[in-house]
Amino acid sequence: MARRAVTVSQLNAYIARLFSADGALSDIAVTGEVSGFKLHQSGHVFFALKDAQSRIQCFLPGNHDRGLAGQIADGMKITAEGYVNVYEKGGSYSLTLRRLTADGQGDLDAKYEALKEKLRLKGYFEPARKRRIPVFARKVGIITSNTGAAVEDMVKIITQRNGVADILIFPTLVQGEGASEMIAARIREAGERYPDLDVLIVGRGGGSKEDLWAFNEEAVADAIYVSVIPVISAVGHETDVTIADFVADLRAETPTAAAQTAVPDTGELAEDIEALAYGLRDGARRALRRDELRVRACCPAGSIAAFKSGLSERRARAERVCGVMESAIGRQGIEGRIQRADRLAEGMRQVMAGRIARASDRLEGKHDRLAALSPFGVLSRGYAIVETTDGRAVSSAAGLAPGEDVFTRFHDGRVPMKVKEDSENGSNQQNRS
Repeated sequence: MARRAVTVSQLNAYIARLFSADGALSDIAVTGEVSGFKLHQSGHVFFALKDAQSRIQCFLPGNHDRGLAGQIADGMKITAEGYVNVYEKGGSYSLTLRRLTADGQGDLDAKYEALKEKLRLKGYFEPARKRRIPVFARKVGIITSNTGAAVEDMVKIITQRNGVADILIFPTLVQGEGASEMIAARIREAGERYPDLDVLIVGRGGGSKEDLWAFNEEAVADAIYVSVIPVISAVGHETDVTIADFVADLRAETPTAAAQTAVPDTGELAEDIEALAYGLRDGARRALRRDELRVRACCPAGSIAAFKSGLSERRARAERVCGVMESAIGRQGIEGRIQRADRLAEGMRQVMAGRIARASDRLEGKHDRLAALSPFGVLSRGYAIVETTDGRAVSSAAGLAPGEDVFTRFHDGRVPMKVKEDSENGSNQQNRS
């Protein structure tokens, strides 16, 4: 005879009655390690109690003694007293707590601290051994699960910020049995097969302490320590800190932050380069103009012609240098320039500074030579020039007539004079009016 079928609700209700009727389950004490502690805004507390093989969900109602929740934290070993309760709607069971006793540090916390101290003594955390993450990474490796949200977020951010960088993904387990060995193997593989990678991001999204534990294993720490490629550790959320974070060359608070750190924003970089090119061009023009004005200020108008071709040539060279830079940006785009952008900027500054300094030195030399040949330089040594009223220099006394008005130019101005007849030798003399 066939059994009469029951509904799911009837089955779960029957199991709940069995649990409530069992005296051993209605008042039981369970020892284990706290994991996934969460205080809900309603006041309820949820966490798991676990040992090496199993776990059970625990529930502390919101009307509990507030001091109980204060005794609970992830990694603690506690003894929880309460009863096993069946959640009929979900078909699950949990341990509802009445009392608890803190027994001290949990096994995972103790293991974490022991490994941390061991690696610290071996020098794994020394700042001096950590490498600088390249400013202009062109090839980025990502070691994480290829099915989680973390890898999608990192790839999206890198491609949005930088259309030049190549991304190579090394899929791996990030939790569970064998995860730490696989992560370590992927780090070694990246260094052996792709040594031209500029940076490695090693990490995963958030989770419980157990979920993140693979990044607290010595195998992963060793692989990061000997990696030939700089490593950014990006495990969990900002508050999660793993052994991998201490060993890595740089710790990022989240995978998203790691992606932003790994590559520059090429849009901002292009704007910076264009601003630099404009500044170099404008600085060169102003420097040349300043030198030209200095020459004009110390030389007669007729002496400037000799400098115009030289100034024009230097100005044209400065324009060509800046023009080459601008055309390269337009012709090749940022893709062809980004790996040399930092060197280019510094090089351009040095080249332009050198050219301007050399041009200034040459102008100074020519100015000194002009000053030596200039009649105004002669005047400053105590000589004077006789000029007619229309500004022509008088080169001979015979060219002057008695009673003629003239000017005598000194280095600091002109003085009006009148020519008179010399009574002794008949030559013309000047009297100051």
